[in-house]
Amino acid sequence: MNLDPFRIFQAVAKQGGFVRASKYLRLSQPAISINVKKLEDELGVKVFDRLGRSVRLTGAGKVVEEYATRVAGTLSEMRQVIEDMKGLEVGQLRCGAATTVGIYLLPKILVQFKKRFPKVETQLSVERSGQIEERVLSNELDLGFVGDRFGTSSRLKTHASFTDELVVIAPRNHHLAASRRVSSKKLIDLPLILGPRDSYTRNVIEKNLDRAAIPYRCVMEVENTEVIKAAVSEGLGISIISLGRIQQEVKTGLLIPVKISGLSIRRQFKLIMLKERNLSNPMKAFLELLTSDGLYGHA
Repeated sequence: MNLDPFRIFQAVAKQGGFVRASKYLRLSQPAISINVKKLEDELGVKVFDRLGRSVRLTGAGKVVEEYATRVAGTLSEMRQVIEDMKGLEVGQLRCGAATTVGIYLLPKILVQFKKRFPKVETQLSVERSGQIEERVLSNELDLGFVGDRFGTSSRLKTHASFTDELVVIAPRNHHLAASRRVSSKKLIDLPLILGPRDSYTRNVIEKNLDRAAIPYRCVMEVENTEVIKAAVSEGLGISIISLGRIQQEVKTGLLIPVKISGLSIRRQFKLIMLKERNLSNPMKAFLELLTSDGLYGHA
């Protein structure tokens, strides 16, 4: 059986429509529709209910999705076994990471890995922790780095990994910028620019401020970190952000990092992988590299 219709079916189901699946797979919409029709004709059932430009899985479609995921996982493991037989001259490593880890913390490790094993195909997806967890569970990713409130599924093996420090940032002409460490009293009711309320980082910040009994006032909620940094540099308020994300601005003096006396705000990230997954040679080599850097420890 041709497996392309199943791959396309999974993309339509995951993206929630033919148009988004077309963009995701970089295939024409007619090609997407033809392959889904082939699958439906072969199985003799409808797999999607069409709802305007979006779709919803039918009862039969949910069954197909479950088995298609199993088939994709089995094929992935087969390829890994074959690659392992060839050693680390070939193979692939598929990593996913939350934004801070994926952009600021993990690349250094991946560069080291690539230098040691240049022929291993290395992929890195940067998404929200929840999406990374879903993709690890569906066997689309070998390893994932997520915030510590994720990775709770009983199917996952988890290990503590990267730790990220969050600091107050202020523009260079702000009164807080005169000191690299301030008391919590100086932060009371200052205008804060923060990320989305449902984000992992916002959750960490608010928990720490509440625990330290520091009243705060969020005057602007911004989705994008670069916009937060720009707003702070323009004097619209201060923020609390990953120290790793402001290295360039600190070098140029555009933003000043300030720590809070008696309060250390840190985020812990976890490494997740499927429990039932056989470790490929690239995965083993990558985990050994993380272990040597103190970013992975065997449970």
